[in-house]
Amino acid sequence: MSSQPAIPADATVRTFELGRLGRALNRVCGMLDVVGSGMIDPDVDRVIRRARSIAKLHDFGDERVREPLGKLLEGITPANYAALGRVFLTGIGTRAIIHRLRIEKWFRDHPEALDIPVERPIFVLGFPRTGTTLLQNLLSQTRNRRHLQFWELTSPIPVHPDPVKDKAKRVKRVERDLYWAYKLVPEMPAIHDISPYSAEECWSLFANTCAVLNFDICHGLREYGDWLMEYDMEWPYREYRRLLQMLLHREGAEHLVLKCPEHLWFLDSLMKVFPDACIVWTHRDPIDAVASYSSFISIDRRTMMGRVDPRSIGPHIADRFLKGVNRGMAVRDQLSEDRIFDVEFYELVQDPVTMVHRIEDHFSLPRTGEPLLRSFLDNKRRDKRGQHRYTPQMFGLDVSETRASFEAYIERFGVVMEPPEAPSP
Repeated sequence: MSSQPAIPADATVRTFELGRLGRALNRVCGMLDVVGSGMIDPDVDRVIRRARSIAKLHDFGDERVREPLGKLLEGITPANYAALGRVFLTGIGTRAIIHRLRIEKWFRDHPEALDIPVERPIFVLGFPRTGTTLLQNLLSQTRNRRHLQFWELTSPIPVHPDPVKDKAKRVKRVERDLYWAYKLVPEMPAIHDISPYSAEECWSLFANTCAVLNFDICHGLREYGDWLMEYDMEWPYREYRRLLQMLLHREGAEHLVLKCPEHLWFLDSLMKVFPDACIVWTHRDPIDAVASYSSFISIDRRTMMGRVDPRSIGPHIADRFLKGVNRGMAVRDQLSEDRIFDVEFYELVQDPVTMVHRIEDHFSLPRTGEPLLRSFLDNKRRDKRGQHRYTPQMFGLDVSETRASFEAYIERFGVVMEPPEAPSP
């Protein structure tokens, strides 16, 4: 086997090791580790003490967070991660406790928020790269429904009593983070364009419980991922619901439109906490989803690890996705058909307006006016379909073998293998 797979000249991601900025940051992080700054520290108690010192608060709520925090920190080893990645991952744990400290204080100051209903939320789930972002945006165009924007997902706790000033402060913080993220990962706009105001996945709200499958899938914490899939996710979903109430307290809505592929793995816990949820499940040829997502998360892996063999990524993602659909189908067998609606990717691409109306009719929701939907579709994104280029082979994937492993899923939902001629959404 050659040292690197063949990379097509037009591939969006062509390098799998840190660039100049990343190497410079990695050297700085390495020096911080040498001098014992505490920014790379796998000890749960020391991380909690550090978070309390920064937040100047003591009560972080439910002690159950210690177990997933410990599992997260256990996986951060020099053998697997560059110094930059270890600082980043340790920072995730520290930030989770800081957020929890501030969340508990906020609820002590605003106990009325716990009475806010979260009624019939719409959950869009399925593989990443299957049209979930498009659907979430379209389903949110009507006045009585809203999605969650990136600025409030990543910075969920109000920092100012005045809503206008509060939003400005939190947006400014996110703009700064995105500026440096795009400097570090210049391919990002072509793969998944993010702004403070874009609708994004809600997994970041689970980060405050340290129970996030994204830590495994994106960052490569495989043993943590194995542990999480055996973990009872009901408590993290109840904590997640509290954060939804916090966000609704500042800006209400009759229905929330939420999107996150992770819900597929934990659909049983989701339904326990949101028994009236409306589930929209998107379906796409698994090889397309796995290969596309492998390309997407390769830029995260190289940041965390310094250098990554792309051929190691595809089999890991295929395995996780297969477990996700198998777990989702098992829960699906226990749900009545009126609780869930299936969306075939290429049907969505061909006629998104009709698909949205079919979903709304299925759940007896008011239809969104066609002009609103058309207006959104006319806005072109930097990551428009067809701009993200990759091949399955780049990421160690055999097309026939991958599809064969998903045979039960493909047959059950009639997933289209070859895309019909269709305009880009």
